[in-house]
Amino acid sequence: MRIFTAPVPTSVLALCALTASLIGQGIVPPLVTNTVNPSAGIAAGPVPANDVQQVHFVHLPTDPPNVFYCGLTGNLLSASFGGVGGTDVVCGSYDVLTDTFTPNNDAAALNTAGTEFGLTIHSSGLLAVFDRLPGAPWLASRTALGQPWQIVGQITGLPSQGYYDPSLATYRGQLQLLHVFGSSIAMTPIDPLTAALTGPSVVIVNPVTASSTANSPTPVTDPNGELIGVSHHDLVGSDNDHYMSLDLDPSTPTVLMNDTTTWTNNGGFIGGRFFDAEFTPSPYHVLTMDSFWFTGGRASIGSTMYIRMFTPPTNGPEIYLSAFVASTSFLPSGLPLAGVSGLVGINPNGAFGSALILHDNRNGEAIGTLSIPNVTAFQGISLPMQMATLEALSNTVYIGNTALFKID
Repeated sequence: MRIFTAPVPTSVLALCALTASLIGQGIVPPLVTNTVNPSAGIAAGPVPANDVQQVHFVHLPTDPPNVFYCGLTGNLLSASFGGVGGTDVVCGSYDVLTDTFTPNNDAAALNTAGTEFGLTIHSSGLLAVFDRLPGAPWLASRTALGQPWQIVGQITGLPSQGYYDPSLATYRGQLQLLHVFGSSIAMTPIDPLTAALTGPSVVIVNPVTASSTANSPTPVTDPNGELIGVSHHDLVGSDNDHYMSLDLDPSTPTVLMNDTTTWTNNGGFIGGRFFDAEFTPSPYHVLTMDSFWFTGGRASIGSTMYIRMFTPPTNGPEIYLSAFVASTSFLPSGLPLAGVSGLVGINPNGAFGSALILHDNRNGEAIGTLSIPNVTAFQGISLPMQMATLEALSNTVYIGNTALFKID
């Protein structure tokens, strides 16, 4: 990946001062340009199970940029990889450029004759969590990368409900369990050594409607693993659609990324490629969506803000260059531009952008960084942002989602 580094310019700070009460993430979702359904590489066959019901990815520092460590759930997993019966979990590595999954035995000790589901992994690669239904989720850990997972314990203190869709992320230095909490998604601090919850649950995503349930939180983090937002789903009846929430504020409306007529859930992403598990048509399988999107940015005063921008990983000759653009306000609705893919979601009057940053095609990522002055008056202020991408060989422009520049 290429990294752009700059101090926050005076114009940004002036705009921030004018928008101190701004919240939200705007109304433009990530731009989805191509869907492959089903995925060939993460499917029954390459995955030693009869189906694939969930997938999650993290990048480990020991792997090249195009190879990701993943946790999956499958029915009738092969005993050679820890399958016991019913649905079990399995780990492996996935090369996004060759669409190749290689299973391993890391998760074998986590499986029982019961129903294991939804193995997700902390960005460190040393902690994992999963559902064992019925009942509360379980925490696992390992002492080093490449070692097998071992049970820490079952997590207690959560309200009784049918499932939790747990995942893990760090927020302001504290490990958090992300999980379904009634009909919302919450984060709850957790002790990695004991699996004990150490504080109250805080709702970070509300359901889209009074009759729906937010579920399947996948953490969106900065390069240091700091939680920024969640990619997730929202369920009405048997229709579970893909949404994005990027400011951890439950009062902010979520943005719809993929609308289906069936159940899609518990996916992950590698750069600009999203992976969702889909219930129908049978067997349960994974689909992929190529997209242009970015995280926005959040940081404290006196620190560095990281802004991650994503394009689809590719083996091809594409040259992707992206900029993040700031403005004074979000638009009430997205506006099309002639000859441009995507919608403008920020006020163009007075808007200004970063330098263009070159993406690493192996994982589709580019990172911009901004140094935040150590000025108390800037705490709590925020600014609308949007990502724009140029593919230089074809001279094609893509506009991604809206999000926030936010100073804690």
